[in-house]
Amino acid sequence: MNNSLIFTVIDLIGKRKTENLIEKGFFNKSTELNEKEILECIERYKEIDSDFKVPSLDKIKAAMENSEQILLKSGELGIKCTSIFNDNFPDKLKNIKDKSILIFYKGNLNCLYEDKSIAIIGTRTPTERGKKIGEALGEYYAKEGFIVVSGLASSCDTYGHRGCLNIKGQTIATLPCGLDKYYPPENCDLGDEIVENEGCLISEYKIGTNPSKIRFIQRDRLQAALSLGVVVVECAIECGTMHTVKFAQKYNKKLAVSLHDEVNLDIETIKGNLYLLENSDAIGLSNIEDYKKYKDILINNISI
Repeated sequence: MNNSLIFTVIDLIGKRKTENLIEKGFFNKSTELNEKEILECIERYKEIDSDFKVPSLDKIKAAMENSEQILLKSGELGIKCTSIFNDNFPDKLKNIKDKSILIFYKGNLNCLYEDKSIAIIGTRTPTERGKKIGEALGEYYAKEGFIVVSGLASSCDTYGHRGCLNIKGQTIATLPCGLDKYYPPENCDLGDEIVENEGCLISEYKIGTNPSKIRFIQRDRLQAALSLGVVVVECAIECGTMHTVKFAQKYNKKLAVSLHDEVNLDIETIKGNLYLLENSDAIGLSNIEDYKKYKDILINNISI
């Protein structure tokens, strides 16, 4: 099934229903379907949900035409896409329970195939020390040959990406919106630099899609899925970073949290680090030796 067809189905009935149809074997990846055949496949969703409202043939035809136009315009912007039916679709994104079905990307997709990858994430309001730690982590693990994964968000994400780029490393940014816009807008130059340095921007959302709360959460799962381990630079006990932490735990990724001189102070954006140390199997990182030990744990995990 080509990208336009699977994109059409997702647009018509949503990702979760499309995933169910795929898992039930209602779609054949080698089949080129016309609108009537797509309708026949979608109709079979009523075997799962008798209340499901099947879209009309006219709506399917309009959706197909719209999908082709969106993919054409995406290509003009340097944005490509690939689906779970393609050989180049990253295994990391299809070997999880809540798998991706189609992703849009800009840059070097090969980054997503690499075993050595690490997510560096955290609050948008870190301490000054936290900013330095985020950048230092990005630099260290990039020097050690890791792909650095983050979300292009302000502060901790930015410093993780920036540290990697300081030594011309490759980094992946997962976005909660279409790739025709960067979020936050002030990181537009950073996004372009990631692509220029053989990194990659990815999203599950078509161009023109704005960020939303659920889309932030869904992109957080991509960060965890793409990484051997997840490092929390700084975070509060209740914050968006904890979504990525929960996905990391769900996917059995190795979790680490940074420690520094201010760790015992009553700072809101450090309380989450302390919480994770006390209530999970997170590894504390306070110096280069700790970074190395964590690196060795991640590398050893590849060969297990």
